[in-house]
Amino acid sequence: MKKLLLSIAFSLTLVSCFSQIRYTAKVETGYQIFLSRPVRVDPGPGWRGYQLNNNQGGLDVSVINGISFKENLRLGLGLGYLNYEGINGYSFFGDLEYAASKDRVSPLFNLKVGQSHIKNQYDKGSTDSFVDFGAGVAYRISKKIEIQAKAGFRFAHQSMFLPIRLGARF
Repeated sequence: MKKLLLSIAFSLTLVSCFSQIRYTAKVETGYQIFLSRPVRVDPGPGWRGYQLNNNQGGLDVSVINGISFKENLRLGLGLGYLNYEGINGYSFFGDLEYAASKDRVSPLFNLKVGQSHIKNQYDKGSTDSFVDFGAGVAYRISKKIEIQAKAGFRFAHQSMFLPIRLGARF
């Protein structure tokens, strides 16, 4: 009897948790404004310059697929296209997002961590890890559609950027 009650309680808890999880998708586009180059390099043999030689800003377009838990906490995997003023590339990343409330307009906090590859002056291009912190506002159009505006800081390719993004979550 004890095992049966424990099994029923576990099953109800599991169903309760999964019923609050749903699929979510997001499309984002933005511009990364170059701020500074905190990494300084002492040139050695084979060095062809910084990964982004001319302090370029960059355009990014991303698609993120994931799950939403209780509509406030979202976790996803993303794939993005990058263009730093003619230097093309791609990125893949994990995306963690938290909406502070379920109201029509809500503060939004975001963290992206991943890798990006750009085709620059190096033979095979440059691959670098990146981290992106952001905050903004989410405007809920309907129960399933949300428009987002965010800004923050991105550290990638030996540089620091100010990304300004617009997105839609479905």
